Amino acid sequence: MKWPINNNFFYCEQQSFVIWQQQVIAHAELFAEQPAQTWLLFDADSYRFSVLFFALLVAKKSVILPQNGQPEQLAQCLEYADEFTGDTDLLPTKVLFSHDLTCNNLQALDIDEHSIIRFFTSGSTGAPKAIDKTFKQLVQEIQVLEAQFGANLNSSLFVATVSHQHIYGLLFKLLWPLYSGYDVCLQSFEYPEHLLHFIDNSTAQAGKAGFTLISSPAYYHRLVQDNVLAPVKNKFRGCFSSGGPLQAIAAKLLTEQLAMSPIEVLGSTETGGIAWRQQSHSSSWQAFKPIKIKLDDTQHLIISSPYVVEANWYRTDDRAQLLESGQFTLLGRADRIVKIEEKRCSLDEISQRIIEHSWVDECYVLLLESQQQHKRNEIAAVLVLTPAGEIAVTELGKFKFSQTLKSHLKAFFEPLVIPRKFRYLPALPYNRQGKLEKAQLEKMFD
Repeated sequence: MKWPINNNFFYCEQQSFVIWQQQVIAHAELFAEQPAQTWLLFDADSYRFSVLFFALLVAKKSVILPQNGQPEQLAQCLEYADEFTGDTDLLPTKVLFSHDLTCNNLQALDIDEHSIIRFFTSGSTGAPKAIDKTFKQLVQEIQVLEAQFGANLNSSLFVATVSHQHIYGLLFKLLWPLYSGYDVCLQSFEYPEHLLHFIDNSTAQAGKAGFTLISSPAYYHRLVQDNVLAPVKNKFRGCFSSGGPLQAIAAKLLTEQLAMSPIEVLGSTETGGIAWRQQSHSSSWQAFKPIKIKLDDTQHLIISSPYVVEANWYRTDDRAQLLESGQFTLLGRADRIVKIEEKRCSLDEISQRIIEHSWVDECYVLLLESQQQHKRNEIAAVLVLTPAGEIAVTELGKFKFSQTLKSHLKAFFEPLVIPRKFRYLPALPYNRQGKLEKAQLEKMFD
């Protein structure tokens, strides 16, 4: 498979796609000299990562991508690899990245479409779960993204707040713009103020007028509280979100503040992209064109997808309802269905009902499993309050405040499944990938 030669410009490095491509080829020659076939790659710098990632593929090597650079995570993933490359502060490597390492040979990058990229995601046992993708599957997905959304992006500059180490960031932040010829800034903008400064500078210095933002629900939920990007809303051509559903109120506020609603992408490391939606148009999900969907007897969403290794139908952990329009709505995660004394309930549904109260901005509901033989399991909730909620909890005290929330929930649920314990945080803890740190929340009830 030939990677196309295009006119990309890397704004973070102030250099052209041609220089990047020459760096890839030069580093690939070094990897080709090494006998090791499988390489663990971690580098927090997206530009260095991009050169090493493509160099490994050009050298016909297999790539392993850990979720993060924590020592335990790297040690677990290194068991599957022959060598490491990337950030030398973490582990030693036989192939170092160098900005000065280039070649004079400009040609399309030749990559075996069957090359394996192994991702790691959190497994049900707590140990990292390995998921293999071929390079062809990744390219197929970015081709679908460009066909679906490219016409509205108007040669914009891609900017991102997410990491390239997981599949959403790799596809949207890196592979899509590089393949389709968009300019890209591979710097990660953790704070909206930094992104605003970059947009202002890029507009003033380079005349760049259009931007596409790749981000997460956690980022958007924080952004709407004080949206510093609103003054440059006319510069956005697209906003994408993945990693979890965007709250309806946040989608509504973003539509008002930025004059557009983010395009949410439903999917996972295992499945790739399944469907998309813009809540300003519909709360239902529309499957991408290559994806076929159906339900099983327990309302699990089942998909047939070219991004999944299994040739047959793949059963997801999402419960759904199919609509006559061909779209579908989500009913919550199947693994979030629990039993309390034989009463089945959905933790996601309880969470949604809590968020409907004007005092609550965000919520995570969890099951506290008792270790005592004669004591039943309990449901608990961690809340982030709205300004009105902050006032109410101060005036009422936490006991009366929680009793009021319980009264609200009695309209929907039996008393047995209403949360018995509440904890309050200024914000829910999310990691760099926009994933909720659930273990951290569980510790609040120890």
